[in-house]
Amino acid sequence: MQLKCFFNIMLGHQLASTIPQSYSDSDMLFLWLKVFGFIGLLCASAYFLSIYSKKKRIGLSFSKSDKILVSETCSLGNRQFLMVAQCGDERHLLGVSPNSINHLAKLGDSSTLPHSGTDDKKSENL
Repeated sequence: MQLKCFFNIMLGHQLASTIPQSYSDSDMLFLWLKVFGFIGLLCASAYFLSIYSKKKRIGLSFSKSDKILVSETCSLGNRQFLMVAQCGDERHLLGVSPNSINHLAKLGDSSTLPHSGTDDKKSENL
């Protein structure tokens, strides 16, 4: 009976009157649990499907050292960028525009780069 009053308030008297009188509160509760369970199952399926598609798209055959990472980016304006791409220990300077990607220079290995703390001290002395 409480559920009938709830539907009268939320849905209006005409819609609430279309609900059969034979449903008890426990039957309606079970019905709502089935509905929410089905929605939860759909959400879980979508979540796991998105994880699977990401793994398939990225490809699991590459090791971490074989991945290409963009370690730094500098905007030059007009949708043009300088990027430092890193693959393993090798670093490359790339010029990127909407129509092309140009290899500008091969930089030193990432293990031989100077520490950024020493560069900051030099710029403070100027």
